[in-house]
Amino acid sequence: MGTLRAPGARVAALASIGVAAAVSLVATALLLDPPPRDLAVMAATLAGTGAAGAAVAMLAPRWAGRLRLRWQLTLFYAVGLAGLVLNIAVAAGLMFLSPHDLRLVFVLCGYALVATAGPAQLMSWSVSRRFEALTEAAGRIASGDLTARVVMRGADEVAHLGGAFNAMAAALEASRQQREELEQARRDLFAAISHDLRTPLATIRVMVEAIEDGVVSDATTSERYLKTINGEIQRLSLLIDDLFELTTIDSGELRLRLELLRVEEVIAETMDALRPQVELAGIRLAFEPGAGTAPVQADPQRLSRVLYNLVQNAIRHTPSDGAIVLRTAAAPGGVEVAVSDNGEGIAREDVPFVFDRFYRGEKSRSREHGGSGLGLSIARGIVEAHGGRIWVEAGEGRGATFAFTLPAASVTRA
Repeated sequence: MGTLRAPGARVAALASIGVAAAVSLVATALLLDPPPRDLAVMAATLAGTGAAGAAVAMLAPRWAGRLRLRWQLTLFYAVGLAGLVLNIAVAAGLMFLSPHDLRLVFVLCGYALVATAGPAQLMSWSVSRRFEALTEAAGRIASGDLTARVVMRGADEVAHLGGAFNAMAAALEASRQQREELEQARRDLFAAISHDLRTPLATIRVMVEAIEDGVVSDATTSERYLKTINGEIQRLSLLIDDLFELTTIDSGELRLRLELLRVEEVIAETMDALRPQVELAGIRLAFEPGAGTAPVQADPQRLSRVLYNLVQNAIRHTPSDGAIVLRTAAAPGGVEVAVSDNGEGIAREDVPFVFDRFYRGEKSRSREHGGSGLGLSIARGIVEAHGGRIWVEAGEGRGATFAFTLPAASVTRA
């Protein structure tokens, strides 16, 4: 595009010079009625200065780029002022009869040419310095310093360029920070997965080797070893299923099979499935339905997975004589479901991170409790896919309540 615009700009510059000369001659002839000789001299002068200006317009793009910006601006200013002084001098020669007056005009024109060179250079330096600041900041960014910024005052194009530059630098810095955070998250994820895979695999390997080497020979111990191996295999399978589920959520490929249902029915089915485990742990499991809850449009299997993960998390952190209570309540535009326990609670510093994958606090989510560290992340992903939100209310030593909302069927998008 630039190669097409340059010829058009030159033609426009030449046309403006010709139009200005023609208008000046016509205005002089109509308003002043000068002698033909004076008009001819004026026409020759305008033609000469116009030709000089045209030559500058044609040649300047070829060599001006070799000069610094401040000198380019000063030079263009000097050329324009010189043409103006020359035209004034010719006009004065035609108007004044006294050589003394004519010489005075020449002196004043020369003074104007010289005296304005300094301010022109100062203004040119001001513009050039702003571009130099941009160049310096761009160099710092190119060398890796994404904190580089420029200070541009004013409302002209250079100031707007500086603002755009700062916005670009801020976006690059944010992008690099995000990339570093993602890289750190990737390393943490691999470390957590490696740990959770290594532990059951090591247990399986040791027990299999013991059976193969004949270290375990009696049927009772062999049966116990096989049961432990089967449990570790199930643990690995659950971890792999959780990883696959989380990958599906992160990639945006989670497909919901929405049905019109009541949350209380899904809660009752989930409680029936978990009751043997809860009774074995010596924990009381109760349900307190709220009044006036509206039906929701949800995926029953995914919703059951959310409830299962929340109750499983509560079981891991509730003592054998404790209680887990599920509640429902009407919420603005939907239904709220809460899973509360009276267990060990969650440390204050752990609360902001409980939904992060593989995160385990020192007390409330330690590895000794057996979870993969993905259940709460999966629950959050499923709830948000339904258009709801999930949160935790907890304090150290006073239990925890995990609650989520689902939009009512009338405002849920299928």
